[in-house]
Amino acid sequence: MLFNTITFIIFHLVCLIVFWSTKSLLIRNLLLFSGSLFFYGWYYWPGLFVLGISILINYYFSLKIAESKSKKILSIAVITNLASLSFFKYSKFILDNVIGLFNSFGLELGVPEYNYWLPLGISFYTFQVIGYLVDIYRSEVEVEKDFIVFGVFKCFYAQLIAGPIVRAKEFLPQLKKVNTFDPDKFKIGIYYILAGLCIKIVIADTVAQFVDFGFTSPEKLNLVNSWVILYGFAVQILSDFWGYSTIAIGIGYMYGIELPLNFNNPYISSSIREFWRRWHITLSFWLRDYLYISLGGNRAHRLRNLMATMTLGGLWHGASWNFIFWGIGHGLWLVLERVIPFKLPRNKFSKLFNQLVVFHGVCLLWVFFRADDFKNAFEYFKSLIGMNVSSIKVSDTLLFQLALFILFIICFEKSLKDQRFLKWSLLKQVSVSLLFIFLINSYANAKLDFIYFVF
Repeated sequence: MLFNTITFIIFHLVCLIVFWSTKSLLIRNLLLFSGSLFFYGWYYWPGLFVLGISILINYYFSLKIAESKSKKILSIAVITNLASLSFFKYSKFILDNVIGLFNSFGLELGVPEYNYWLPLGISFYTFQVIGYLVDIYRSEVEVEKDFIVFGVFKCFYAQLIAGPIVRAKEFLPQLKKVNTFDPDKFKIGIYYILAGLCIKIVIADTVAQFVDFGFTSPEKLNLVNSWVILYGFAVQILSDFWGYSTIAIGIGYMYGIELPLNFNNPYISSSIREFWRRWHITLSFWLRDYLYISLGGNRAHRLRNLMATMTLGGLWHGASWNFIFWGIGHGLWLVLERVIPFKLPRNKFSKLFNQLVVFHGVCLLWVFFRADDFKNAFEYFKSLIGMNVSSIKVSDTLLFQLALFILFIICFEKSLKDQRFLKWSLLKQVSVSLLFIFLINSYANAKLDFIYFVF
């Protein structure tokens, strides 16, 4: 079930009506748990078996870790979760590379074809529960003994498939108290959902068609076209993921549940370090707290730990050498910022210069993220330096969508980080909401799956 469908709207409204019609905490949590399972199974019901087994096993592990504080049990739990993630996400990638290695030595392996299936959201809910288990071991959070509450934490439908990755110490307490209906939070929730749908459908899905053409046929792009389309992908991937996270936060607000901010205008960053504090914030902090620090953090081999963290962060995004190289690129950049702390005098010009450098560097690394393989990435880089000649003009529609994105950032980005919506006049609240509805309806035919569903 996708957020950008009528089916989801009906499902969400029914859940809200039942949720707020009772004050029983048990019934509310049962509703959120069963509703989340229904939501997940609607897209592809066999995925429920994987999710259900994960819930049962990790509930058992959490109790055992809390009881024993055993590092051995924690290690087994983490390895079990990573093994499941690796089987579904990386088994084909590993097998293909092994076959390729043998073929390079002239040894043909007769391996039968098999269907490749990736359960939705497995990367997100696996990392989320690993963080929970580690927090129990570190005594940073108490174990949740109520299976239903744990189940909601594991698969709350607002953020189950593509985040944000929530922390147990922030999320669980919200499930253990009976919230009273707050009309302000409910209104903010509606605003976030409309804004998120607008970002996703109006901007991301419309830009996607131009990006798909550009990366499918990079040899047909000239210097200008290739850069504009690359800017388009930078806008597309931010709008797609930011749109999902914004909708998720809005859904949470409508239940009186607060979810963490996941994006904070990352393309205005003055350093790559700042970029990762603004981009996919919950994943960045997860990698820092549970991987980087576990490897030794700043205490020993800091640069090695940084490279390993970003390389594995790249692999988390997908089973492809492109993603690994993308992660390595960010890791090298972060290392260089620490080894060679180049700084210009602090003024508006130097800040703008740094922002332009970081933005274009991020865009260049996006080529590896978006390209199908290294060959496709190489062809696209050729077009970026003007090696291809084309008479195709830059699409006015694409330029309009990029301008629309900038206008949206200027007018509404800050309102999605705080509660200033409530300070607006009723006329402005209604007018902006109607504007979003009009735009969503106008671009409804462009809607696509969310990019991060495959991660």
